[in-house]
Amino acid sequence: MSQNIDSYIHLVASGNLFLKDFQNEEAIACYKKAAQSSGVKTWQRDTLLEFYNNLGVAYKRKKELKQAQMVFEEGILIEPNHHIFYSNLFNTQRAQNRDDLAEKVLLKAISLKTKEISHFILLVEFYKEKKKYKEAFEVGAACVNLFKDKYDSHLMLGNLFAVVKSYKQALIPYQTAIKINPNNSSAYNNIGVVYKELGEHDKAKESYMRVLKINPNDSAAHNNLGNLLRNMDNLGGAVKHLEESIRLNPSYADAYSNLGAVYREAKEYLKAKTLYRKALSLSPNHTNANFDLSLIELMEGSYESGWKRYEYRLRMDELIGKLYQYKTPIWKGESLKDKKIVLQNEQGFGDNMMFIRYVSKFVELGAKVIIRTRPQLVRLFKSIQDVESVCSEEEAIPEHDYHFPLLSSPVYFKTTLETIPSIFPYISVKKNLDIIKTDHKKKLKIGLVWSSSRTNKDFKNKYIGLEYYKPLFAVKGSVWYSLQVGDDAKEIALHGLKNSITDVSEKLIDFLATAEAISSLDLIITTDTAVAHLCGAMNKEAWVLVPKPADWRWMQDGDSTPWYGSLKLFRQSKQGDWSELISRIEAVLKKRCS
Repeated sequence: MSQNIDSYIHLVASGNLFLKDFQNEEAIACYKKAAQSSGVKTWQRDTLLEFYNNLGVAYKRKKELKQAQMVFEEGILIEPNHHIFYSNLFNTQRAQNRDDLAEKVLLKAISLKTKEISHFILLVEFYKEKKKYKEAFEVGAACVNLFKDKYDSHLMLGNLFAVVKSYKQALIPYQTAIKINPNNSSAYNNIGVVYKELGEHDKAKESYMRVLKINPNDSAAHNNLGNLLRNMDNLGGAVKHLEESIRLNPSYADAYSNLGAVYREAKEYLKAKTLYRKALSLSPNHTNANFDLSLIELMEGSYESGWKRYEYRLRMDELIGKLYQYKTPIWKGESLKDKKIVLQNEQGFGDNMMFIRYVSKFVELGAKVIIRTRPQLVRLFKSIQDVESVCSEEEAIPEHDYHFPLLSSPVYFKTTLETIPSIFPYISVKKNLDIIKTDHKKKLKIGLVWSSSRTNKDFKNKYIGLEYYKPLFAVKGSVWYSLQVGDDAKEIALHGLKNSITDVSEKLIDFLATAEAISSLDLIITTDTAVAHLCGAMNKEAWVLVPKPADWRWMQDGDSTPWYGSLKLFRQSKQGDWSELISRIEAVLKKRCS
């Protein structure tokens, strides 16, 4: 009997060594021989449990999943409270795409008298992946209640709140985790992410610095801090930490992409492209690297590749959260004859005005087009010819067959610089004399917009203070009207210019009203704003002041854009210098008014 005991113990130990070296076939052979040397049910408990678990793991590694499942299930019959069996059986069921059975395994595990925190956390992660957030929170709350003094339970709950973007609620469990173990860096890192999302950048920075104080070689923390500093316009600090992140982890695609974003924002496009391509060599479907690279390619006129990469915007968290979840299928090129398709607007007002030109393309395919857009654009888009109907994002959607993101039109219609839809005007409205009343028949009536929306990511490059325009107001033969809306319209009074420019902003209740005002004017002067796109769509003469470098749709050279025929572009000669540009416009305007 003693010889048999020594034999099976030796064989199981040998199997464990083979398993440790990932020699799975040899491990299985040892375990089987051990089982044959004596009845396994007579073995010592610890050796018996180790045998079943490790044999199952060996089968799982060899992709012999049914065998692995049988072994783990037999182990559970022998010892129902051995927690490792459950997590391994869960993973085996998932590997067989049996998620319903995998879920039952963990539900059984958390019902055991002997509770194991890892089972709760694993089940929460499973529910998060399946977007079953109600179930995830129920299990998460039970976990925290059972394991009040455990760091990992509070960290898990904070992560759960963060994934559903309940950032303020996430702060409490993260702060609790930090109190339990102030020397563990995970909660500091994650609370830094939360503070960043809440716009509390200084607190986010402090949290990331705490991570690096605990572990100076934390590549992820350097990446997060570098990305934060980029958002805080500290490009030098961003480069320092992102380069350190890459040094610590040369295979970190996120860090390369974020460093590329730093150089893109610094307008160093060659460096940015190199870094984005490095990120994509490590992770070909990297969302941010593909999308950011698309903007550079579109700027350069590389439309074939640019439009394809531009589709990655639909995977970005900031857009996914805003997209309506349709029950109808997305259009993928099926026949549209006598079919109704909803063109879903997205991003800024100007983007939607620019791409709404593609309505005619869908009509040519026999579609009945429904436009779903923001309330401020509804009346304007109802003026577009051949549109079946227009509904606000705040209204119920009419019955339809397909839906389609409007800004995906160029990739599906294979748009090149030469094939941009260019039938103008594609938006036509009548004058509204109640908005702009003028008796200045012999003077050039000019509308002015000097600021984009302050929520625009590139606002700092699209804003020109009204005071810069003062020399233009003195040009003889011109009369000025402000089309500026929002708080920036207050600059008229602030700079004492009420006698120089007439403010009609109170009458501009939406973009139809703005279009009607534009129809009454001779010329519009604007920065890179939605009004520029509106003028282009109406085929109305407009002078557009663009920064250096310009947004992709304005290209980088010349005084025109392939997207609009009625716009004249005035480009900065030096980045950030608007004064010189205004002087050039003044000279051109004097000739125009003479």
